[in-house]
Amino acid sequence: MSYKTVADSSQLKFAEKLVILNDRAVGMLTRIYNMKKACADPKSQPQFLNDKTLESAISYIVKRFPVIDIKRNSTVYSSINDMKGNIIKKLSLYYYTFVDLLDLKDAILQLFTAMDANQCRLNINQNLDLTTSFLNLVVNFCSLMVLLSRVDDRKTVLGLYAAAYDILHTGSETSFPRLGQMIVDYEQPFKKLSEDLGLSYRVISSALESLKETYFRRNISAEQQRDSAMISLTANPRHMLYAAQTNTIACEYMSLDTMDRWIIFGVSLCPRLLSDPSLLQLFQKAMQHSLAVRLFRDETIFTFSMISTVLEPLKNQNKLLNELKEINILAIQTCGHLHAHRRHFLRMALKELYLLLVDEPGLLGPKILFVWMGLSMARDEIQWLLRHYDVWQQLLLQYSPANKKAIQKSGLQNIVVDKFLPELLYYLTEIRNLVLKNSDLISSYYIQYIAGYDAPLLTELSQRFSGGSGLSEYEQLLIHSCIQALANISDGIDSRGVHLDWFRFQALTSIGRSTFKLQVHANFAVAMNTALFHLKHIGNGLDELLRETSDLSIYCFYPRIFDLHLRNCLDFPLQSRFSITFAHICAHFNSPLHELCPEENDTIIEKEISRKIVDIFSKVCADGQQLVLSTEPRACANMFALEFQGKNEMKMPGFESIRQSGQPISSNDSNNLYLGELCQALATTKELNISGHIFVPREFLFHQLEKYLNTSLLRYIHLNNEQQQQQPLECPRRPSEMLAFLSAQLNALQHLDIFYNFDLTRLFNDTLLQQSQREDAQGNETLAEIYSKWYLEVLLRKASTCHLLYSEHMQSFVNNPSLDTPVNNTNSSTQLFRAERFTDPRELRSLSQIIGPFGIKFMEEKLVWHIASQITELFKIVREHNEQLHIARVNYDKPEKLKEIVTSLSTSLDSPSGSGHKNEKRSTNTTHGISPLDSMLQRVIIIGEICAFRDMLFSALNDVLKQRAPFLINSLSSLINSPLDELQKINIGEACAASGFKLDVDLALANAIKQQANTNGLDDPNEHYKISCLLIVFIAISLPHLALNPQSCYKASLSVTKNNSHTIPLAVNTITGALFFLHQRGDTAERMHEFLA
Repeated sequence: MSYKTVADSSQLKFAEKLVILNDRAVGMLTRIYNMKKACADPKSQPQFLNDKTLESAISYIVKRFPVIDIKRNSTVYSSINDMKGNIIKKLSLYYYTFVDLLDLKDAILQLFTAMDANQCRLNINQNLDLTTSFLNLVVNFCSLMVLLSRVDDRKTVLGLYAAAYDILHTGSETSFPRLGQMIVDYEQPFKKLSEDLGLSYRVISSALESLKETYFRRNISAEQQRDSAMISLTANPRHMLYAAQTNTIACEYMSLDTMDRWIIFGVSLCPRLLSDPSLLQLFQKAMQHSLAVRLFRDETIFTFSMISTVLEPLKNQNKLLNELKEINILAIQTCGHLHAHRRHFLRMALKELYLLLVDEPGLLGPKILFVWMGLSMARDEIQWLLRHYDVWQQLLLQYSPANKKAIQKSGLQNIVVDKFLPELLYYLTEIRNLVLKNSDLISSYYIQYIAGYDAPLLTELSQRFSGGSGLSEYEQLLIHSCIQALANISDGIDSRGVHLDWFRFQALTSIGRSTFKLQVHANFAVAMNTALFHLKHIGNGLDELLRETSDLSIYCFYPRIFDLHLRNCLDFPLQSRFSITFAHICAHFNSPLHELCPEENDTIIEKEISRKIVDIFSKVCADGQQLVLSTEPRACANMFALEFQGKNEMKMPGFESIRQSGQPISSNDSNNLYLGELCQALATTKELNISGHIFVPREFLFHQLEKYLNTSLLRYIHLNNEQQQQQPLECPRRPSEMLAFLSAQLNALQHLDIFYNFDLTRLFNDTLLQQSQREDAQGNETLAEIYSKWYLEVLLRKASTCHLLYSEHMQSFVNNPSLDTPVNNTNSSTQLFRAERFTDPRELRSLSQIIGPFGIKFMEEKLVWHIASQITELFKIVREHNEQLHIARVNYDKPEKLKEIVTSLSTSLDSPSGSGHKNEKRSTNTTHGISPLDSMLQRVIIIGEICAFRDMLFSALNDVLKQRAPFLINSLSSLINSPLDELQKINIGEACAASGFKLDVDLALANAIKQQANTNGLDDPNEHYKISCLLIVFIAISLPHLALNPQSCYKASLSVTKNNSHTIPLAVNTITGALFFLHQRGDTAERMHEFLA
């Protein structure tokens, strides 16, 4: 490319062009990178690429690319014609990205040619900004063109768009010929890049030559780093308060990874530089350090593959190629250990640096250079590990392609696995946060330092060459403005102008015809570079320094490795305390975003630490649960059995409490230790700012624990398969077992509260309150719902079929002795279901403690609904036999007449008109031919069984509340026993029901009866009252019928009858109290007299 020399040097604008083109190149890399990912992913690639109707056209386009001839091959492009508009709309973004890339390439190559034509002299120690910007642009340009060659279907996308554009506009797109030629030229990118950069080898050579001293001083082993005390503040305590100063201060914290890329790309793509022994040595050193270099984000390229691709076509390079191959094999064997030792050294060095700076944050002023050096070195090692993790196995095959056993014996397979990496990450992020926390201190220090030292020094040095130095008026103006800005430094200064002016000065004085030789005035260049380094610590420059030295956003593009490192950290107790650093890393994920690719967003924010705490917490809960179960009375039987068999090796519950030392460590000990480490990790951070969102670890842990408690309760209430097989019914856990499990969890939560203080009371209250409702916050079943269903649909159904009997003496339901046999006689392991295991006072008190008053109220509402349903069915029977019952009511003093009516009701085969309850079948009757009198008695007994169970629930709840809230319960009890009007007592019926007190009138049942009556057409109060009176009469005349049933025999030892008819009084009292309170006629006593008559 030819270039015409410009007479006025100020018109070259090398500084401005380098800044703009570097930023543009990074933005274009972002767009090409996302395009490559989109084309490689079937879900996100343009849909036309998989369209079968376009297959022939696509294959033809790729074959003839870049030739698009619509007129001669109209049949081939006919399928494109049908969807040309849609193709242009969908592919325009892709196409014009390539057009932008073409323009950028031309601009970059033109700048390279101009710099070479003007004989620019680059030296990183003097014109730092110019040299680094030029080398960055070289690397960005090379990465861009290599990445372009990796974009799948680039020819297809460009060809489809060009063809559709040609068809639509009857003419080709103006940029396509040059664009197509660029795609063809960079099919083999290294060959073309060698041609492009060959003309600029002098500029590249001078830049890399100046880098040699800094690179060899920085790229050393861990032992050499330790001996040189590179980042140790305690190595020279006498100078601890002195500001760190070197002649190459900005190069001391420069990324080694960046310098590797400069050297490897610069030398590889300008192979004539390998003839220079010093540059060859520099390249060999870089090869030993980096086996793979970064193109962009997670895109990498093998160093040896790149150099071999360039050298193989050249003549007389076989010897050099063989030497480099040997170096590559040696590097594979050694570089993994080299970096592992560096990481080990940096862990210790950063820890020492962090502890010292936490104790004395004032050292961040004079010794901030040590911080940047330490952060940069650590970040380089982390990037090396990420870059080589996925490609390590491929590199090992280069070492021994045919012998996998040799690779295994060498121990190189796991060299990229570092169990202690989280510790290094932790101290890196902590030092970074410490710098941010003390940014005002650092800024204040350097404001005074620049005003008191740098500005006067620069003024003195500038006066030495102000006369006959050869500076132009414009160059003098640039220097004067920089020094003036430094002399008038303030906290709110915008340093970008000062940096750009100094950059312009470097560019102007580095060209060949400049009369001012910057290398002659090296002291001034060093002083200015140092002053601008200090200036970066004021205002927003500190954020830029942190991004340069400690940005870990690269993890965003290695999500699998990020997740793997986090899980390995959480699974390794010694490193688990450092796991919070992965949450801090997520805050870096927005830094790679570029304005040229606004649609790109960060996608990874992991919160695995809290989840791991919950996992370990569950193990601690399990240990506590096992201890509780082993101390229960039923566990004594197993202990006695083992003792009887002579097996004395059984350990008693809590045996570890009598240890005289901490050995041996039990699983509970290790879990608690692990839990403490994880909690310490969370405790180090109050909140995290991630992508504009505030993340509070404590609150997230709270929600995770709440979710875990709800899930674990639901999981534990269901028996496992082995336990379920031993039960004849699908039983949940006994309430006492659930209470023991809940107590174990509370115990574990109290241990957790010691490690990490949070609102334990709120957590437990929220969890148990959810379990007392129909659904929890996640929409899952709760304990209250599960137990309600089981007691109502399983236990009470068995009671309604006389398998279970209500024993007032035992205060529980018991098995019917006449039916007391296992359900499955063929299986010897099947145990007999014992109702008292779920209904005795201890179990119901446990149930009350678990689901609380709200849960008991929830169950009571369901019970009331079932009672009201049975009463509704009774009303239907009464209405069907209204006339007979009315006659019986009038003729209660005529036995013969009553006998006739009872006989009529006993022999009628009319079945009830409906059924409102599932539990109406009894063992003594069949479903067909049941008489109205028997049907009525069955339903009354069912009501009595439900009332008996409800009374047991109330009693259990009252016992619990007397222990938990004695003052409240005693106050309510005094109110109930006081000489108040009965109506006033009934008005507090809801409060009484929620406290376990039973009143003569059940207000909830009265309201349920009223609601169902309105639903079933009994909205006439008089009619409803009449039927209620006839119902009482019906029950009264039916009672003698029970004497004829042998199942009505009373068993005094249990206080039961075999058909539960002894619960009828409970049913009658409940029904009459609710029905006649509902009508508010005040004749309940008269109706009871009528019943007894």
